Amino acid sequence: MSAPWRTTLADVAERLNASGIEWMLVGSAATALRGAAIVPADIDIAVHTAAEVSDAATVLPTPAGPPARPDDPAGWFSTAAEPSIRFDHAGEHWTFGKWIIDEVKVELAHIDAPAAAALMMETRSTLVWNERETLTCLGQPIPTVPIEAQLATMIARQQDSRIRAAIAAIDPAQLDVTLLRRAISDRRSEVPGLAIPLSIQHLLAEGQAAID
Repeated sequence: MSAPWRTTLADVAERLNASGIEWMLVGSAATALRGAAIVPADIDIAVHTAAEVSDAATVLPTPAGPPARPDDPAGWFSTAAEPSIRFDHAGEHWTFGKWIIDEVKVELAHIDAPAAAALMMETRSTLVWNERETLTCLGQPIPTVPIEAQLATMIARQQDSRIRAAIAAIDPAQLDVTLLRRAISDRRSEVPGLAIPLSIQHLLAEGQAAID
């Protein structure tokens, strides 16, 4: 029996793929889909344009009623009347939607982040879209953020246990060392003192040796 998040992800993927919405799986679910031993708390999806957040509400199971808790952003969920909300955070402009689908929280976002536009960063960069990898979940194609960008995010957030789980799940021979170095370097623009864990240093060294 599939984990609930996988069943929901396959359902969402089928709906989004059929609609023509350009999307990408990010966050913990993207790492878990690669086989990492983690259980996603939710499903995080980036969409290519702000309008596509509202477009998603026409194909996802979106309730017709008004927002249940309009004064509490944490308790807000998409409805047909209000499919998305917009807010600013740290110089970034978010268009955001949130659903509960088969008891799994699903969040869609488009983030307009001018400062990160030319950087290789998960979710917030326009460049990362060109590096998407298509995985599968229960037969559905899943456009997925590159693991190299995810590893850089994990390093910046000091998510050591998640780094270990990701490294254990991936084939080092398939890692794009050049892309990983770029993603780490770009993260340093926001976290100048970024410390690279030994496990990542080993990956970089092994990958470089294979190239040489």
